[in-house]
Amino acid sequence: MVVGEIIHEKDVVVIGAGPAGYEAALRAAQYGRDVTLVDRSRSGGECLHTGCIPSKLLAISARKMWDSAPGVTMDPEFSMQQWHSEKVEVVERLEKGLKMRFKSNNIECVKGSASFLSSERIGVEQGEKFEVWTFQHVIIATGSRPKDPPFLSENIPDVIPVEQLYKTPSIPRRLVIFGEDYLSLEAASTFRALGAEVTVVTASDSFMDDIDETIKRELHRQFKKQKIRVMTGATECNAVAGENPIFEGIKSTGERIEIEADTIAYSGGRIGNIESLCLEQAGIEVSGNYISIKDTCETSISRIYACGDITEGPALAIKAIKQGKTAADHCCGVAATFSFDCMPTIIQTQTPLATVGLTEAEAIEAGYQVVAESSPMRASGYTSLLRQTEGVVKVVRDKESHLLLGFHAIGAGAVELIEKATLALEMAGRDEDFSYPYSPHPGFGELWSETVDRTIEKKARSIEYQ
Repeated sequence: MVVGEIIHEKDVVVIGAGPAGYEAALRAAQYGRDVTLVDRSRSGGECLHTGCIPSKLLAISARKMWDSAPGVTMDPEFSMQQWHSEKVEVVERLEKGLKMRFKSNNIECVKGSASFLSSERIGVEQGEKFEVWTFQHVIIATGSRPKDPPFLSENIPDVIPVEQLYKTPSIPRRLVIFGEDYLSLEAASTFRALGAEVTVVTASDSFMDDIDETIKRELHRQFKKQKIRVMTGATECNAVAGENPIFEGIKSTGERIEIEADTIAYSGGRIGNIESLCLEQAGIEVSGNYISIKDTCETSISRIYACGDITEGPALAIKAIKQGKTAADHCCGVAATFSFDCMPTIIQTQTPLATVGLTEAEAIEAGYQVVAESSPMRASGYTSLLRQTEGVVKVVRDKESHLLLGFHAIGAGAVELIEKATLALEMAGRDEDFSYPYSPHPGFGELWSETVDRTIEKKARSIEYQ
């Protein structure tokens, strides 16, 4: 029952406390705006509590199991129970840190469910209390939820979204993962490293076509080496309940698939959490389950912004954070726009993968005279010291202008290297910008100069496209 109505006036109201929401709230508060942050759950959103942080934490644990160093001997054991306990400590510490930042920036935090009453007012239901806010600006950042795949027609135990794998009490002995996005690949690699028998099933006839061919080949090789089974072209899929769930399907070749598993996990995309917002009350335009936005993150209604998973594009925290800051900047009078250009993709498999800019094929299709060169990770003395020599680094540049067009890497150091690549693309970096500066020796950065030198001097191979 809702009784009473309290009306507040605010500069900026942010709906949702995930990465997009909390970054938007902090940014607006730092500009001196009076900010209220409304969320019906815990600060940090799914990224902190069920997604990014738990998945990366388990990936790190899996890597540590297989780390080695000269003169060091060990016989590691993994305890899922202990991991869960320490995961809770990490998540709670990060959430506490967020709340301290809210407090130090004078951000009012309200726990409740928000919805639009008009384009000028929102209501927040908090149990039996209902409050109304008028605002100068609203930033919507309510995130998303997993989309059920077509084959899941009923609720079957042990058939779960990939995110729920990080809540399981133990490592499943046999794990089937349906999907080929970063969540699926990270989970497959991590759980295999911790002892699970893993099969990755995809509906597409090929695997990871959106990454550079050189990196894709290396990813295939790594999965094969890790004994992760990959089955592509699976159609007419179904999950059958039983003592253990069975994944069924038919491959595009006509071959039947039948895999018994302890757990079937799926990642079939995300759905924006927009239903309870009553967007029609404010006249906000939507496209399917997403809110339509301009490059400033402003919606079809002036003064109302949207960012993160409720907007079209990849459901990535890196996108959400950037959009949250863009929305806050713009509503505070600071010129800002958002673009998917120069946005890196990072996949924390056991051999990490990171990519930004154009692939070699995309650069050729765009009409550039492409020079592309690769260096094996073992070309860096640092990877030898770490005993992590698997992988490859690839640079794609324009022959005529020497501009960097794309950077792609898989292996130890890929995530560290991608930051330099992203900055270089943003600043229109050329050959001399990579070959001239000093690189620490030994260090991952030497892979940059090693690979760029190959494109300049054509020591190994040079590909020219007229």
